[in-house]
Amino acid sequence: MPAVEAKLLENAFQEFAKASDSIINYYSLLESQIRQLKKEVAEKNAELEKARGYLYNILNSLPIGVVVKNTSHLIFVNKTAEVLGPEVFLNKLTDNGQKSGALKNGRGHYRWKRETIVNGSGSNEIVVFEDVTEFEKMKERLEREERLMAMGEMAARMAHEIKNPLGSMELFLSMLLASKLRKKDKKYIDYVLFGVKTIDRIINNLLSYTKPKTLAVTESRLSQVVKDTLDFMGLSAHSRGITFEINTCFSEPSFFDPDLIRLVIMNFISNAIEAMNGNQGIIKVDVREEGRYALIIINDNGIGMSEELQKNIFNPFFTTKDKGVGLGLFIVYNIIKAHGGYIEVESAEGLGTSFGIYIPKDGQ
Repeated sequence: MPAVEAKLLENAFQEFAKASDSIINYYSLLESQIRQLKKEVAEKNAELEKARGYLYNILNSLPIGVVVKNTSHLIFVNKTAEVLGPEVFLNKLTDNGQKSGALKNGRGHYRWKRETIVNGSGSNEIVVFEDVTEFEKMKERLEREERLMAMGEMAARMAHEIKNPLGSMELFLSMLLASKLRKKDKKYIDYVLFGVKTIDRIINNLLSYTKPKTLAVTESRLSQVVKDTLDFMGLSAHSRGITFEINTCFSEPSFFDPDLIRLVIMNFISNAIEAMNGNQGIIKVDVREEGRYALIIINDNGIGMSEELQKNIFNPFFTTKDKGVGLGLFIVYNIIKAHGGYIEVESAEGLGTSFGIYIPKDGQ
């Protein structure tokens, strides 16, 4: 091989060796950079996963329900929403473009809001709903208290207005009886006077019902008062095929008026017996504590009540009974109110009724 060609070939091999060394060096550098990028990506992914877990923990600890969904399925549901049953809840939402509102789900009251989330791959919808059941119950109690106070004041004013002419009538009738009248006429006046006195007695009773109750508070065991009252009413209930079930989880002493609370329990038990409508059944009574309250829950499996009826049952003179005067639950309400407590009712037609009687344990 000529020297010139050999020299050229040697130079070519040298250049190839240099290029190979450069490629190897660049490959090693690229491989090192790729390893570094992979490490950084892994660290970022770990940070994102940690942030995602932190976000999920926050969402799951919220007392409100959070649901993220697309057109076909649910993407995320936090724990509060899971408890409420998101599918049933979401099916009740209107599709008229409304962004917020309120609805009932069973016995619960909820407020909801929704917004559309737009991202690069499409759009999802986030729905947030809050349980406002306790707020609605408190609002209902306040409205009921205001209504009953107004009705009680009106009844008291009417009773006073009626008593004045009744007093004059009674006086004049007594004067007529003292005068010289035929025996037959005196008999008629006696009848009228008896009617006037009957009306006066009814009005006096009404005034006593509308007055604030004076309590004789003592330290007693509510569970024992409940048991004694049920024992007293047991014979009447059993004769109708109705049995009592009592569960006492609170047996500590508390402060209340035993006689008036006994009257309250008797009234509710009597109503529960009548709610059975002649059918056999079970009345369950639970005594427990809830915060600062001693709580009596009376459940029956009777005919139940409509929502409209539940709103009116504590009103004076409201009754569904043929022979009732509608003062029983009004008196009961005033007794519990005088104790500083309140009454809650839950009922559905055909499914029975539950009354919750809350009485402060310290008597205030």
